[in-house]
Formats: sequence, structure tokens, C-alpha cells
Amino acid sequence: MAKAGENAVKDYLVSRGLKVEKLPEREIKTVDFAVYSETGLAFYLEEKTLELSSLEWKRIDPIYSSISKHVYEAVKQFKSTNPERNVPNVLSFTNLDPARDVNDLFTALTGQAITRSGKMVKIDKFGGKEKDLSLIDLYLWFDHDQLSGHIWEDEANPNYEEKLKALLGL
Repeated sequence: MAKAGENAVKDYLVSRGLKVEKLPEREIKTVDFAVYSETGLAFYLEEKTLELSSLEWKRIDPIYSSISKHVYEAVKQFKSTNPERNVPNVLSFTNLDPARDVNDLFTALTGQAITRSGKMVKIDKFGGKEKDLSLIDLYLWFDHDQLSGHIWEDEANPNYEEKLKALLGL
């Protein structure tokens, strides 16, 4: 199903007038795509597909753990592809599980959950585990083939943020 996720993200990027180049698989893990605008390399993008999860009640946090695992894998991939952040690094999730949404990504990244009333509550064992999260400038969240949310890294370069807003229509 990862191909379906890659295709959904690629279709979205192409619809925004961007050229998407699949990077070849190598022994050292790299990201999935180099994305180009009219002026050249615009950003690198790694896509992670979240399959339908079976709740494993033996584990305390299957939803957040699986998201966190993907984030930390992507950090390693960005380290090998664009460690100096010469262009923005974007991590995209394609969610195929109706039990998840972009709020689960927020919780996995910050350790904070948003209640129905809008209050924030601390969830133990999440968020802030890795200083290298600053390698990722933007997180995109697709539900199946539709962009449904995004989260900016706190330490995102303001110039990159403006560039990505314009390119992606955010």
C-alpha cells in the first residue's frame, strides 16, 4: 500500500505544478522524492503510509508508537539526504486508517493531546524524544488521497515556511 500513498502525494504535488522525481533506492536509506518548482529543487519529501491498524491492547500506545516510529525513520532518511537543510524537508503521511487523524500526529510529536473541549493534556512517553526532529520543516497529513492537515516544525526556517506555503497552497 505504500505505493498508493506515494502516488496520492505525487498526484497532489503535480496538481500544484511541481515536478516530482522518485529518488533511487540505495543501500543507505534516503527519502522518496526530490520536488522541483520552476526555479529548481524546492524540497525533499519522504512519504509514510499508515495502514489500517489492529489495536494491540498489550501495547499502551499502538497509534502513537507507529507514527513516532515513522517519524524517526524519516529523520534518519533526511540526515542522509539533506542534513544541512539546504532546502526544506517535508514528511508526508498517507493515512488509510479511519481511527487516526492529524491530531494523532500532533500528539506523537508533542506529547500533548487535544481534548474535545480544546484543552491540552500531557500524554506520558511522547514528544520531545529526539532533538533531530528539527530536520523536518513540515508534516503533511493525507486521508487516503486528500490533504487534510499539516503541522509546521517549531524550528522551521521562516523562509522555508513561506516558500512551502506558496508552493503547496497552505
